[in-house]
Amino acid sequence: MKPRKIYFRVVGTILLAGLLAGGCSSTPEKETVSQDVPLSGTDEQIFVGDTIEMNYDPNVIMKRAESFHDKEGYAEAIVEYQHFLDLHGNHVLAPYAQYRLALSHFKMIQTIDRDISPIEKARNEFIELMQKHPASQYEAEARIKIGECEDLLAQHHLFVAEFYYKKEAYLAAAQRYKMIIDSYPHLDAAAEAKYELAKTYNDLGVPDWSRDWLVALVREHPQHKLRNDGLKMLASIQKEHPNLVVAQNLGTLDTNLLTTSFLPLNQSAPIVPSAKNSHQGTTAQHKPSHTECAIGSWCETSGSIDSSSISANHSSTPAPITCQTGTWCE
Repeated sequence: MKPRKIYFRVVGTILLAGLLAGGCSSTPEKETVSQDVPLSGTDEQIFVGDTIEMNYDPNVIMKRAESFHDKEGYAEAIVEYQHFLDLHGNHVLAPYAQYRLALSHFKMIQTIDRDISPIEKARNEFIELMQKHPASQYEAEARIKIGECEDLLAQHHLFVAEFYYKKEAYLAAAQRYKMIIDSYPHLDAAAEAKYELAKTYNDLGVPDWSRDWLVALVREHPQHKLRNDGLKMLASIQKEHPNLVVAQNLGTLDTNLLTTSFLPLNQSAPIVPSAKNSHQGTTAQHKPSHTECAIGSWCETSGSIDSSSISANHSSTPAPITCQTGTWCE
């Protein structure tokens, strides 16, 4: 009986020691996190996983796009909005996705002296919104944004043209000013371009072209701030070239130039006097002057081809075509 008692006493001592050690332990137990606990927000949840649902579900794609847009991650938002439109172009949220896509491009615009691709992309996306989803609730704002984009583009081209002008690259400046007039005739920038184009032609020694654009300026933009400057330049050109007929039904300009009333023109092309009526002191109708020029040349005076613009590699002179004077013949 004695050995058995000793055995149970030893076993009990060991068990007691184990219980005491466990109860007195200061090591904390690791907390387990339930997999059912949601993440801090929906924005984080939609980025987790790489399932088919995450890549194709319209609601998930839209939530991702909205999350990026709200956090000013416009480049990433553009990718998601475009992904939505590529997969769900007929979805009820498609007009909204197209609007937000255009708006994301618009918010990436910086200054007019930087890359203009965001301006062009924003304009194109707003135009696509109006074409694909006419009469949507975003149409009014889209029209406003398109106007803002066009104004920024015109200002950018004016900035570039001014740079060329200051560098005395007059032909490059003239070409850029003409592009503004042709592309954005309804903007104030077109009036400024006409005035600057007149200055450029005057510096090139072509007073009749300068006169034409100044007359276009004062007739087509009677309320513009540059109108009086244009009239003053016309007076200066007339003083230097007294035999130059200036405008339709006006004959030679006189000292009352600043009080002269001009009728609006129907077009923005340079105005030249009619040869038939120029000897009578007035012109019957103003039309753009045209001449035959070689393709790829700068079209100058009537009946001449600028041979200096023809490449030396061509064995023969290109056949002339009729172009408007003061433009590149293409």
